[in-house]
Amino acid sequence: MKEKKWESAMLNSDTYNMYYNRLRDYAISLFAWEGLPESINERFLEVTMFEEGRAVFFQDPAFGFMALPVMVGSPVNAYQEPTEYRAVSINYNKDLTPDNAVVIYNNFSRTSLLPTIRQYALRLYQVERAMDVNIRTQKFPLLVLADESQRMTMKNAYMQYDGNEPFIFGNRSGFDKDSIQVLKTDAPFIADKLMTYKHSIWNEAMSFLGINNSKQDKKERLVEAEVSANDEQVLGSRYVLLAARQAACEQINKMFGLNVSVDFKFNQEEPQAVDLEEQKEGAE
Repeated sequence: MKEKKWESAMLNSDTYNMYYNRLRDYAISLFAWEGLPESINERFLEVTMFEEGRAVFFQDPAFGFMALPVMVGSPVNAYQEPTEYRAVSINYNKDLTPDNAVVIYNNFSRTSLLPTIRQYALRLYQVERAMDVNIRTQKFPLLVLADESQRMTMKNAYMQYDGNEPFIFGNRSGFDKDSIQVLKTDAPFIADKLMTYKHSIWNEAMSFLGINNSKQDKKERLVEAEVSANDEQVLGSRYVLLAARQAACEQINKMFGLNVSVDFKFNQEEPQAVDLEEQKEGAE
């Protein structure tokens, strides 16, 4: 029993981590930076933005231009902007000010994506595991009541059944049919509905990240108004993340005489809605 609980806990953890890592990879791969000095690690910059919600861009006499995690705090000016920063990383820290450094924020709320991505990963994990449980109940929709003396026999039989193995006992003493009672649970099959729900969570997460997605799970055309509404949400999400980075680029270029720019990677032409029924009829 302890081994089964351990396996279930491991599967729960693996499922959550699978969705978290997938969403995290999308989040840290949204932007293409141009003109960054070679000493800047673009991947580390976006990881910092994802986890911390901000990074600081500055020039170090020994290491050149750097973009690192930053601590900000009081004192602040009349616009509640911090007037002192500290760049912090492994075996490195440096005090900075707005006169020699620019803080790059993830958005104008100055928050990270990490808590929201965790929320989406949690919901996806929960519905995925709910589907697993529902599908398994279709395989063995029974409750078995037996005497204590038959517990190990029934447990071994169920383990074989659960592992898709036939179970055959060599003599009649294997089962005492008079001491066994079977109750049907009649658990309904809802995995298909859960799958639709999972798609809606995934699509919402994609819209949150500014990635275009198809919000239909039925074989019908999205009306133009629905497509337009989805596009506006996606573009709005892009702007939320992009505008703060572009504002920082302007400050960086002005302060250091560089030509740094950033844009959303998924700016290619969006796919059009397709009527699947018409496609099917045309193929016939």
